[in-house]
This record gives sequence, C-alpha cells and structure tokens, in this order.
Amino acid sequence: MRMRAGTLGTIAAVALALGMATAPTAEAGFGVSKWEAGTCTVSVCSYSSPEAEFYTQVAGRPDYGITDFSFNTDALGFPEGAVHDVRVDLPPGLSVNPQATGQCTEGELEGAGAVACTAKGAKVGMVEVTPVNPLGVGVPVAAPVFNIVPRQGEPAEFGFRVTLLGVVDISIYLEGSVNWESDYHEGFTIRAIPNTVPLARNRLAFEGTAGDGSFITVGSDCDGSTTTGLTVDSYDPADGRPHYDTTPIEPVKVIRPTGCDKVPFDPGIGIDPGTAQTDSPTGGSVDATVPFEPAKRIGQANVKRAEVSLPRGMGLNPSAAPNLQACADAQFGKGIAIGDQSRFTDPAGVHPPPIACPKGSAVGTVVIETPVLPKGSLPGAVYLGQQHSRDPTSGKEYRIFVDAESARFGVFVRLIGEVKADPATGQLTAVFDEPSRGGLPQVPFSSFKLSFDGARGTLTSPPTCGPNTATSRMFPWTGNPPATPSGSFTLTTAPGGRPCAKTMASRPFAPGFSAAPGDRGARTYTNFATHLSRPDGQQELKGVDLTLPEGATAKLAGVPYCPPDAIKAAAGRAGTAERKDSSCPDKSRIGVASVEAGTGKTPLKIGGKAYLAGPYQGARLSLVVVTPAVAGPFDLGTVVVRVPLFLDPETAQIHPVTDAVPDVFGGAKLDVGSIFVNVDRREFALTGTNCRKQATAGALKGGGADPTNPGAFSSFKVSDPFQGTGCRKLKFRPRLRLRLFGATRRAQHPRLRAVLRARGGDANIRRASVALPHALFLDQASLSTICTRVQFAAGECPKKSVYGHAKAVTPLLGKPLEGPVYLRSSNNPLPDLVAHLEGQVDIDLVGRIDSFRGGIRTTFGRVPDVPVSRFAMTLPGGKHGLLVASRNLCARPVKAIVQLKGQNGKKANRRPRLRVPCKRRGGRHRH
Repeated sequence: MRMRAGTLGTIAAVALALGMATAPTAEAGFGVSKWEAGTCTVSVCSYSSPEAEFYTQVAGRPDYGITDFSFNTDALGFPEGAVHDVRVDLPPGLSVNPQATGQCTEGELEGAGAVACTAKGAKVGMVEVTPVNPLGVGVPVAAPVFNIVPRQGEPAEFGFRVTLLGVVDISIYLEGSVNWESDYHEGFTIRAIPNTVPLARNRLAFEGTAGDGSFITVGSDCDGSTTTGLTVDSYDPADGRPHYDTTPIEPVKVIRPTGCDKVPFDPGIGIDPGTAQTDSPTGGSVDATVPFEPAKRIGQANVKRAEVSLPRGMGLNPSAAPNLQACADAQFGKGIAIGDQSRFTDPAGVHPPPIACPKGSAVGTVVIETPVLPKGSLPGAVYLGQQHSRDPTSGKEYRIFVDAESARFGVFVRLIGEVKADPATGQLTAVFDEPSRGGLPQVPFSSFKLSFDGARGTLTSPPTCGPNTATSRMFPWTGNPPATPSGSFTLTTAPGGRPCAKTMASRPFAPGFSAAPGDRGARTYTNFATHLSRPDGQQELKGVDLTLPEGATAKLAGVPYCPPDAIKAAAGRAGTAERKDSSCPDKSRIGVASVEAGTGKTPLKIGGKAYLAGPYQGARLSLVVVTPAVAGPFDLGTVVVRVPLFLDPETAQIHPVTDAVPDVFGGAKLDVGSIFVNVDRREFALTGTNCRKQATAGALKGGGADPTNPGAFSSFKVSDPFQGTGCRKLKFRPRLRLRLFGATRRAQHPRLRAVLRARGGDANIRRASVALPHALFLDQASLSTICTRVQFAAGECPKKSVYGHAKAVTPLLGKPLEGPVYLRSSNNPLPDLVAHLEGQVDIDLVGRIDSFRGGIRTTFGRVPDVPVSRFAMTLPGGKHGLLVASRNLCARPVKAIVQLKGQNGKKANRRPRLRVPCKRRGGRHRH
C-alpha cells in the first residue's frame, strides 16, 4: 500500500483530522462499520474517550495522529466484501513533514525489515491490522510504520510490513497526494489490497512529534473544516475486479479547535532591488519568510492572505512592454486536471496540463522553500497574466501567474497574484489570497521568493537613495490581526554614475527643450514643433508655462473644435478603440504627438493626435493631445492631456500653460523621457512678419518634492532662440481713412470714424500713430467716467467708460473681432484709449493719448504681429462726444498726421485729409 502527500511544501502522511475525532456509524458507506480519525494526546484514544484526550491546539504538534476503520462482518465474522482500495482525505491545513525523520527505502523494508528502517530513524508510528482467518477469528497484528523514500512523483510515502495468519508477509505502502486543483488538502491511498486475506480492521497511530518534533502539525484555521474523509472500494464479487464504489464517508463527531490566541505569527519580508542605481530598469526580488521552529509544540500560523507593497517610486517600466506577451488563464492551466481528479480509481493519478504560456510572458522565477520537502525542491516560473480590467486598483489590470512544480515529488503549485497599482503614484501592491478567494493554500512555507527578470527591466528602481521600504500585511489563517513586516534597501548612484538623490526635491531637473516653426521665412505657413526631453534620474516632466514668439500664430478659420463630449469620451475609452476610431473629428486635428516612456535605452514609443478645442481653464482656446495607451499586451486606456492656450491680449502671443502632464497612467509609472508635439496641419501655423531676435521661452515644471502635488513642483527656465528671415522683402502699404460725421462747427462734437485697410501678403503693422489737428481736441468735460486697470482686468468697466466701438477683420478667424472702446486709467497724464476686441480670441489695442502740435495724438505702440485686412474704429459725437471742434472744421481742410510702421521696419507715413461734411451753396460737400 502506498501514500502520497505535499503541496507548497505540505505533505500528507496520516489520516487524521485537525483537532477532531469522528464517531462510528453503521450506515457510513459500503461495508464500513467504524471510522474514526483524530489528533490525540494518548495513543489509545477513540471516539468514546474523554475530550481531554484529544489534541485541539491550532497549529500545534500533537502527540499522536490516529485513524481507525472497521468493516461490517457477517455472522461468521467475515467482512461483507473484500477491500481493494482505501482513500483518506485530510482536512485542509493538516500537514505531515517527511523531512522530520530519517527515511529508508522500500528495498530495505522488504529486505532487512524493521531493523534497517529503525536504524535510520525512520519509525513514525504503529499500525494494527486485523485480518480474518478461515475460522472467522480476527487477531490484531501490530507493526511499526516507517517513513519511506518516496517513489518518483510522490511527495511522501509510508510503509509497514506485517505477517498475517503467520504465513503471509505483506508490505503495505501509503501513497501521499495533494489536491492541488482545489484547496490543496492532503490525502493518502492504500491501493490494491490483496483479497486473499480479508481485512476486518485497520488502526494506525502516527507519532506527531517524531524525529525533530515537527512530524505532524495541525491546521491553523480556527473556523474551517476539520473533516477527514474516508473512501473505500471493494472487489466486485461477480468477477473479482475493483468495484470502485467511491462514495466518501465523513465523520460524525467533531472536537473544535482551540488556542487560536497562542499561535505565533512572525513573517518577514526581504527585498532586493536588483540594481544599485536609481530610476533605472531592473527586476528585483521579494522574499516572504515564515520561521520554522520544529522544536516548538506550536508552530507558526499559515499565511492566508499576503499583501506586499513595493517602495513608492518602484513601479512598472513601460520600456519592457513591447517585448512582453500575456498568458491566458487557459494557457496557465490552474485548476485543470488531466486524469481522474480523485487519484483513487486511476492508479496513474492526475496532473495539471503543461504550462502553455508564450515565451514572452515569462517575467521571472519563483523558489518556494518548505520544511516538508528537501531544499530547492520547488523552483518555477512567473508569467504575466492576461489583462482583465483597465482599473489599476482592481488587481485585474496587472496579474502574475506563479508556477512552482516538482516532478520528483509530484507537487504542483499554481497561484494567481493580483497586482494593484495606485493610480496617482504608481505604487504596486501584489495580493495573493486565492484559491477561490478563500485564502492561500493552508500549507507551511519557510520562504516564498519571487524574482523578476532584470534583463527585461520589468520594473523601474526608486528615484532616491532611500531607504526605500517595502511594506506588507500578512493575514494568518487563525484569524488573528495581520502582521506588518517590512524590508528596506538603499541605492548608491544615479544613472550615469552621479551620486543618487537623497530626497525627491534634491533630484536634478534640467530638461531639454526646443520649440520653433519648421520654416523661418516671414509670413509662411509651416509646422510648429515642440520637443521636451528628460534624462533618466531627473524629476518628472509635469507641465509647461511657455510664451511663443510674437507673430507665431495660427489660422483658426475653418477648424472646428473637438467637442467637450468627445474629449470626455476619449478619456474613458480603450486605447485600441481610440486608435481604431478617434473620438475627436478629424477636421479638428491640427497635429501629432509622440511620447517616449520608461527607463533604459529602449523606451516605449507611443503616438497620438493633437486637436483644437474650445475654452478651458479660463483660456478661450485649448489644445487636446489624445494618445491611445497601448503597449505590448496592455491596453491601459487613452491618455488625454488638455493644454489651455492663453493669448496675450496686447501682443497676441500664444501662452500654453499646464501642469497636467501625467507621470503615472493606468497605474504604470511612465518615466516620460520625451514629449514631441508637431502642429502640422496644412495652412494652419503661420509665422510673423518681424525678424527681430526672439525666443520661445518660459519654464518647464518638474515633479519636485511630490509629483502628485502641484504646490511642490519645481521650475526650470527654458528658451529656444528664434529669428525669422525675409521680412524686408515684404511690402508695407496700408491705408488709413479718417472721416467726421455730424456737427462740425466750433464747440460741437463730431463723430470720428477711422478705417484701416491692409493688403494681403504685406508685413503686419507694428505701430500706428494718429495725430489729429489742433482743430480737434479732447473734451475734458466729456470724460465723466474712466475705467481703472483693476476694473478692466476683471472685465467690470462701467458702461459710461465706453467711448466708442471697434471692429477688426482677419483672415485667421472665421468671424470679425469687435467690441467697445474704453478710456482706461494710465500712468500718463491722459487716459489710454483701449479697443477691447472680442470673438474667438480677445485682443486689446492700447492707445496712448498725448498732445501733439496743439492737437491730440493716439499712439498704438505695440500692435500684434497678425494679419488684419480691415480695422474700423468709431468714436461717437453729440452732446457727450469725446472730441470737440476748436473752430469751424469746414472753414478750411483738416489734415491728420498718420505714422504707420510695419513689423519689418518699413514705414507708411501720411498726412491724409479728414473727410468732413460741409455745406456749400446749398449743397453738401466733403473735403
């Protein structure tokens, strides 16, 4: 007869129940009249013994483990049938340690017998076998039970040799096994019992503290099942073949476990980063340990659930993704058996299917050390599991499959670990708590070490020297509070050999930067490309605060905005879906984007699209970069970064400002090394008409002391010089017409209308000055209300501070800009004249009013470098008109002095005559 055992290092050797005994039952299955099993303090205990004789200490090492079964007999004392096989299934958690004692071989048992095996210290108990002789008299035969070197594929084996009826020598072996496809409970089988000598009873008593004292350890689950099952098969009387009546028999009486509060639980955590360098690709390893103390009567509780959090900053490395593959659940084969799962009716037993995970899914190794198997018996591999969610907190976005197997001992350990990732920090927490969410297999291990492949660079090391601490919560099967062991490591260098940073804030931040149009020619449609770069070891790229050169603008006419609903929808879509069919309309696309993420020499490269969008965070325009985050086997969703595009109202310079660049997405620590945005829509980006030395300048924001807190960000000034070419080749021939309406006599208030027209292709206006003749001056009495600068900035100017209206037409916009003309407080003696033009964008033309040659002059000293085909301004007349005539304007011609200067330096100065409505000889005449 033979027995098997083992699972994650636990080996079944005896049919006993964790702190429980079972009463006999006459109806319990085929031919069985009595079935008892239990852990005891004395070797002769039975179901009728006082409860004090039963050993009930949880996780304890009992004095004895006993099984006792008898068969129904007829009037002559013969069993109702001949037993062929006996199968005992132990309760989950009950563990037998074959390594606790010496072992002898089957040959030694069958040759020299008890003498040889005893000499090797292999004795582990006693058995009493009661056969039936021809006279119907059953005489118990006692024999020692020995720990046998197991056969190939068996985790443990125990045997004894008896002489029945004084003539028949039989060697009986108990074959150990583990129910690996479900709860990993242990069991043993006595197979193919000879039917020449009918068996009436078998009583087996194992010595729980044999050898080093740890031969038997009861389970540590205070609330779980303590049932030991018995299954008996008989020979079919018709043909002598096995009948295979496999109805299990369960015990009747249960003694509940005790002493949960006495069970120690002192697990530990060790972590090795796999590198001495910060912010670098690595593998690393984590080793969970539980002390094994064989001499103590109460062992350590088994681990039910393990949660291990890597140090913050030690996250998933996107660089590894392109070369990874995922293993499907069916390919992993957990819980799938080939053969008869009972391992009872099929002598060949069961085994799991071979691992069919693709080669690219192997990301590491595992080594499990258990006190019940020889050291190094359970090595294996770690695979990347198939993604089941896009929620990084679920544990189903990132999964790992652990496979540790021993063909020698027939042990198959397949576990599924869920890896939860903090969506803000990327911190990883691995969770093991199955099977079936009931907890890890209730089996002992002294070390459970997971090592990830450093060559693949699956992880990225933390950004600082440390100490970098891994934390954990380990829950025992006893139900006692979890233990919280931790482990730390320090790093010594940064990428490139520099000293590592001791704090997050002390990390360097000197990103690379370039931003310029592709063609420097004046008034040219071209692309505009921006490139941000960050070397490994530096702070995260978190945002931009830039100002483009004067004249760098865009033609918005004909470009629809990506709708807000589409932007919102993109943020919730799978990356594959977004890549196949963009959420934003293609007509809104203005460029492309690409990102390089991950540490090491081969970062992950992913591409996206840039779209024009409407108001956002106070800006009238925004840029939306939509990037499908698909990398290797992972689909993390779609990254949507929206950048408000502020516009300087006085210079029309574009001012992108954002701190929304993610450094973690989908729980993955991005380690963005490069961001490239190229606005390449045809006839969209336009250069200016000035060729002054300028720059795209501002600051880039770094992660600083805390990448999740904008208040802790750092700033690095950047500037990319730019100077256009070919400006002097542009012509400059604008025309300004001035016209008065209404009363023109002395002390009257005429209405003034100025219309400026510019030719397409000419240089844009930089400066405009209009000096009215002394015949017109500013009426101080009309200046009842002036808008203050504070009111103007807040958009709260009084209605009475409006003194006119202006309208501008530009080929860059689909509709004109227009709005009120205010008198606004100034540092000069007279208020400023400000035309506030509103529309798709807002522009403020600020004119300085002063006196010139006895009249008034308004000078717009900084006109935006944008094309304007027509600009009209009207200052109303009448009782409260701003201008007043100092004489009769019809008496003689009235001329103004107009000085216009182009962005290219060319001038267009004129002394145009104001068109004035005058009466002459009964008719109207304008001069």
